Amino acid sequence: MKPFLFLVCRPGGTVADRELSDIRAFGRLRERDLDVVHLDKPGPRPVLDDYSGVMISGSPYNIMTAPEAKPPTQVMTEEALTYICDEILERDFPTLGLCFGMQMLSQRAGGTLTRDFPEIISAPYISLTDEGKADPLLRGISDPFRAYTGHNEAVGVAPANATVLAYADLAPIQMIRFGKNMYGTQFHPEVGLESIQIRIEFYRGAYFPPNQHKQVLEECLSAYTDHTIVSRFVDTYRS
Repeated sequence: MKPFLFLVCRPGGTVADRELSDIRAFGRLRERDLDVVHLDKPGPRPVLDDYSGVMISGSPYNIMTAPEAKPPTQVMTEEALTYICDEILERDFPTLGLCFGMQMLSQRAGGTLTRDFPEIISAPYISLTDEGKADPLLRGISDPFRAYTGHNEAVGVAPANATVLAYADLAPIQMIRFGKNMYGTQFHPEVGLESIQIRIEFYRGAYFPPNQHKQVLEECLSAYTDHTIVSRFVDTYRS
């Protein structure tokens, strides 16, 4: 089997380590089944033909930040990801973009981003469109289902060739299929219960006001969230 490729778009540390651990766990991927590339590190560009599919991580970076305000690591990450996303979109290569990953795919495909639909760290209900109910990555999933979110930017207008698969009250575009084989989620199907606790502590004051800490923690810990999208993506495109 060809391995999958995981593109890391966030700085290293506890959140990134847990994210990778969850991707492996929910995707049922052994270490040899997943190549990890940190886009803020110099190195050769990955060759897509070497992989069954690509997963793109979330990130604390905001794409809409003014260029002069972006730190060098963000600039390096975005430049590398832009090149790879353009190739992915040209080839309709199997891809699952998570939060930041979906936003970059959407922008490169001709969609727009907005700051009109931020979501604090929470576990909202996500509903499926008719197209979502028929999609192989979502078929049979509860409708609605709950998933963890937390972002400042979101997709405002989906690309012309994209299909919206899921939506929610605060952020209308929660999951997109680009072409046939490329997907993006605004929510985080890769984040488990222990990981959301880590994120709540790490991002206190960034994705929610500090005085809402107890409320955010209680909501997230009481929610049963769905992670099958990661395993279905892996099972669908394993080659």
